[in-house]
Amino acid sequence: MPVTVDGTFGPLKETADIDAINLRLGLGKTEFTITGKTAGQNATVNMSSPLIDTANLPMALPLKKPVDITDVKVAAEVKGQEAKLNNLSFQLFNGQVKGQGTVIAGSDAPPFKSTLTIQGLQLGPALEAVATTQVSISGTAGADLALQGRGFSMPDLTTSLEGTSHVAIKDGKIDGVSLLQEAVSILNVAGISLDNAKATAFSTIETDLVIKQGLINVQRLLMDSHDFQATGGGTIGFDQTLNLTMNLNLSQDLSQKIASASPVAKLAMKEGRLSLPLIITGTVQAPSYGLDSKALTDKAQEQVKEKVREVIGDLLKGSAKPEELKQKGQDLLKGLLGR
Repeated sequence: MPVTVDGTFGPLKETADIDAINLRLGLGKTEFTITGKTAGQNATVNMSSPLIDTANLPMALPLKKPVDITDVKVAAEVKGQEAKLNNLSFQLFNGQVKGQGTVIAGSDAPPFKSTLTIQGLQLGPALEAVATTQVSISGTAGADLALQGRGFSMPDLTTSLEGTSHVAIKDGKIDGVSLLQEAVSILNVAGISLDNAKATAFSTIETDLVIKQGLINVQRLLMDSHDFQATGGGTIGFDQTLNLTMNLNLSQDLSQKIASASPVAKLAMKEGRLSLPLIITGTVQAPSYGLDSKALTDKAQEQVKEKVREVIGDLLKGSAKPEELKQKGQDLLKGLLGR
């Protein structure tokens, strides 16, 4: 790969201070403009590039294929052992990324802090560039991220990295899995036709994340889809293990279809809707789906208790005719017996 350098720096002094740096650095088809100055142990550096092709960088990156990073701007300074990134901004996968950070040198595990803001990132191409998995997510993503820790090796990050984030993805699709299909299959319900048995379309996925001790804690997860709204949370490990629980609150139409074919589901309905407690385990590459049968049974039992209390209440109040009480009792028995 051809490397070119053009520009000036100086004047040189006995102290090795440099009053002005003005350089153009070329790495293949990637060009950097670098300006700055040094004074003792202090320095300021500004760097920009209209286009960075990661294939031209002299380092190995965890990417499956090269990507283009555009409109790159970096402003940094060094004061003694403290290196501060005052501004970082670039365009990536049609999105805007901005960040700041500091790191203190002088130890094997240097402490650092950083913040990052992402807007309008196309998540599908971004994930394809990083990894190949059975399940992929597309959509327009935004995130705010604040991190701190000590050291940059995986063992260091696992033990010391802490942070918070808010993530939102709009108008996307989870390819490779239909959460509804998984739930319907586990319930062993026949005759339910879904639009796409291998994908989950959504209008919104939104969640808060807390990172600590090698775990990403997923909090207040919300997913809006055409046929359901899901809420939940759980953990994702740095080793990519999954331990998530989600309640799929189905639409009235789909709830009625499932309830007509499943006695347990019918009993678990509340206000005309069915809520399915889904458990997601396994790994990011190979997730596994199951139904929290205890939670579903508990919901069914609670609904039965409510219906029994309603019948008894009507009986004690004398507010219902005998034939009405008889019909309610028969309906309750039919639900219990699945008839």
